[in-house]
Amino acid sequence: RSIWVTWRKIFLDYPFRYGLRRLVGGSPNFWRKGLASAWGDPKRLSDSDVLRFQWPSIGMGWEQGLLNLVRSKLSSSSKSVLDDGELLQQVSSLPNTKVVIIYGSRDRIVKFEGSVAEKVKKEFPTVHIVRMEGLGHDPYEEDVDGFLRELKAVV
Repeated sequence: RSIWVTWRKIFLDYPFRYGLRRLVGGSPNFWRKGLASAWGDPKRLSDSDVLRFQWPSIGMGWEQGLLNLVRSKLSSSSKSVLDDGELLQQVSSLPNTKVVIIYGSRDRIVKFEGSVAEKVKKEFPTVHIVRMEGLGHDPYEEDVDGFLRELKAVV
């Protein structure tokens, strides 16, 4: 077993961690390109937005956590987490709980439009759904004031 662990660290863990640090931590373009695909209007993506997302990856150690997460998911044969529908069912049925889904109309990461939104409305009638026009995957980042207005109107 210790030979396998040593081999894994030398030939898998260390190169993988190095590659992740170089790709993710050292390149603002990595974050700008990724965030531009998530933002409703990429022209509104500021340097401070990019830095805010990049910052946690600048420190050491995050890549080992990601590696551990992937390794645990690959080796786990049991279902240890709920899928989105199960989680929504459990949370929306809690007493004194209001569930609000706020999404951007230009979200290219999670497609909530059409049949998905209709299914949620049908299966979870107590869930409030708010669509924010022109925004992408992170409406709470793209338009903080607008997001808070929409949330306050429902809550």
